[in-house]
Amino acid sequence: MNLRSIANRYTSRVNPNVSATIKRSTGYTTSPSGTRIPTYADLPVRVQVQTASNGDIQKLEALNIQGVHRVIYISAEVEAMIRVDKKGGDQIVFEAGVMPEDDQGTRWIISAVLEVWGHEWRKCAITLQNSYTA
Repeated sequence: MNLRSIANRYTSRVNPNVSATIKRSTGYTTSPSGTRIPTYADLPVRVQVQTASNGDIQKLEALNIQGVHRVIYISAEVEAMIRVDKKGGDQIVFEAGVMPEDDQGTRWIISAVLEVWGHEWRKCAITLQNSYTA
C-alpha cells in the first residue's frame, strides 16, 4: 500500500504538486586549473511543497542549518548533505513563478531527509541556495 499516493490525492487538491528538476550529484570533474567542478544528472519530478513545521525547523537548527526552508514530499530517492563525508547533496530546481522567493527560478539543496518510506517516497527539508537561471 502506497500511503503517499493516497495522501497526495487529498493534499494536492488544496496544494497542487509542482514540477521540478532534481540535480542528482554524480561527483565532480577537475578543470585544467585544478578546480573541482560538481557534476549532476537531471531528473524531472513532481513534488508536493509545504511549509516546514516547527519540529522540522528544530531538527535543522540542531544540524546548524540556517536559511529559508521548505519541506517536499517526493517519490524519488534523493540524498542530503553529509558533512562528515563532505558530500554536498542533491539539488532541486524550480522554474520561474513556482516558489515565492524568486520570479526567475530558484535552486535549493536537499539539506536533510526527514522521513524515508522504503523506495516509495521521502520527506525532505530543502534550503534556498540562491537565484538560478539555466
